[in-house]
Order: sequence, then structure tokens, then C-alpha cells
Amino acid sequence: MKNNVVIILWIFSQLVSAQQLAQNYLSNLPKFPDNGCAVTETNKNTFYQQIDRVIEAIELDIERIHKQQPPADQNQLLSTVSGGEAAGEQLAQQKLMKDHGISSMDLKKIENMSEEELQEWGEKYVASNRGKHSQSSARKQYNIKLQDLQDRLSTYKEGWVNMQAEYEKKEKQAKTDLDLCLEMVLKNAPEPQYRGEACINQDVIDEYITKNEQRCNDNYCQAIAPLKKQMINKKWGEMPQVLRLLSQIQTIQNDQVKEQTGLNLNASQSNELAALELVKEFAGEMRNML
Repeated sequence: MKNNVVIILWIFSQLVSAQQLAQNYLSNLPKFPDNGCAVTETNKNTFYQQIDRVIEAIELDIERIHKQQPPADQNQLLSTVSGGEAAGEQLAQQKLMKDHGISSMDLKKIENMSEEELQEWGEKYVASNRGKHSQSSARKQYNIKLQDLQDRLSTYKEGWVNMQAEYEKKEKQAKTDLDLCLEMVLKNAPEPQYRGEACINQDVIDEYITKNEQRCNDNYCQAIAPLKKQMINKKWGEMPQVLRLLSQIQTIQNDQVKEQTGLNLNASQSNELAALELVKEFAGEMRNML
């Protein structure tokens, strides 16, 4: 029970800023139009500009987080264990090797790993003999909690994938109907009437084609626009829960690395990146949908 409480408090303290940052960007996105078929070019450009500003701001925050230096306490680990800097470094390296089976060279490599490489390294570390002895009941609780969060996240993601597949299926059918409609317009257009080499009813033909092609395009838009709105609204409604799950998952993964290595990723690369990337991706989807 004590371990569970510690884990919950730690996760809560680490995810608050990430949630607030990602949620803030989400709330700054413009409302998706109720009827995309009736949006003027001016309103469409304004919509694009609002989204572009949000995406640009997110990219700047992501860049800022990537540039953050490792926390001061980690830098001090190798220099303040004993009274002297050199002796402290040596003792710290010995303690790291004794307690965790990790050399200073290993630590340097870890600092430069990507998120995927860190996860792969962590799995191999736990599976190895040197990793087994450092596991604890708290670590097991982390794994249980992590699996639960990942399962819940997968449920949302699978729902989004299925929703996207259903949209693409209906969009494909609507596009087929549009092509058939346009084909019938050309087929049923008035026959050209000539006086010599000049077509004397070209204006009538052009007017017929323009009017009826517009009807085809309007029907297509009216079939697709509600699907786009529905998909965006559903994703937007579920986004806060998904952002929370991403932050919790990243916090636990980073904390596991800290437990094994002393490297505090939550204070540098942190749990904010996945949430920010998701909001950025969603903003891009909104832009492409209009």
C-alpha cells in the first residue's frame, strides 16, 4: 500500500505541468466549422493561420525541452560523494557499478539514447543478471501500473484507428459517387451546334456543365463534411484523457530509468514530449480536414 501511494503521488507531481502545457495548446485550437461546405476562403485562411500558430508554438516548446540539460543533482552525483572531486567521482562510479551494474561509460551512452533506445536498453537491463538484483516490489508495482495505463491508451488508439478506417471507407464511396456524377454531367450535356466551324451554343453547354458539376461537388461535400466533424469532435473529446495517459506512462518509464541509473529524465526530456507531439499531430489533422 505504501509503495502504491508513493507511486501515485510521484506520478501526480510530475504530470501536472505536462498536462497543463498540452491541454493549453489543445484549448487554443480553433473550433472546427459546423459546416465545412459553407466556409469562405477568408474564414478558411483564418482557420489555417490559427492552427499554424499553435503548431509553431508547440514545435518551439518541443525544441526547448530537447535542449534542456540534465538536472544539477545528476551532474553533482559524480563530484560530491566524498570531500574531493576526483575521489567523489571514483566512489560514485564504484557505487553505480556495485548497486546497479552500470559503468560511467554505460551512463554516458544512456544520456545520448533516444526514447526507443532507452526502452530497449531498459528491457535488456532488467532481463540480465545485473538488472535482476535491483528489482524491488516498488518496481513491480510500476510495471503493473504501466501495463494498465498502456492497455487503456491502446483502447483509445484502436478506437481512433477504426474510426479513421471507417471514414476512409465512406470517403472512398463518396468519391466514387462524385466521379460518376461528373461523368453523367458530361454525358448529358447539350450537344454542340455548329454554324460553319463555330459552336453557336457553347455558352449553354458551359453553363450546364458548371451548374451541374457544382451540384456534384456540393453533394460530395455534404456527404463528407459531417463525417469530418464527427471524427474531429470525438478525438477532441477524448484527447484530455489520452494526454493524461501519455504523461503518466512517460513519467513511469522515466522514473524506472532513474531508479536504475539515477538519470532524472523527468527533469529534462521529461514526460511532456509525447503529449505535445500528439496535440501537434491532431492540429495537423484538423488543418487537413478542412
